[in-house]
Amino acid sequence: MYARVINFTLLAPSLWTVVQAATSIETSKGHTVLLFKSSENSGVIVELFSDIKMAGKELRALEILQKFKEQAMAKVNVLEGKQQ
Repeated sequence: MYARVINFTLLAPSLWTVVQAATSIETSKGHTVLLFKSSENSGVIVELFSDIKMAGKELRALEILQKFKEQAMAKVNVLEGKQQ
């Protein structure tokens, strides 16, 4: 199993709708996307993959958030790793 964790801070709480839409992508077998709201303007997206190869192919959530970074995000932090 391989995971990608994206921590982010929004410039405005009203942007949660955009984040929810970006993370409501259809997941495939071996790929799951979870969205957690930690405060009014910050949250975490956890993507679980069957392996690192799939993680390299499934970049939609990350790409969408990075496109919004300058206009809507104060901070985007990404961590990746495999289960030991």
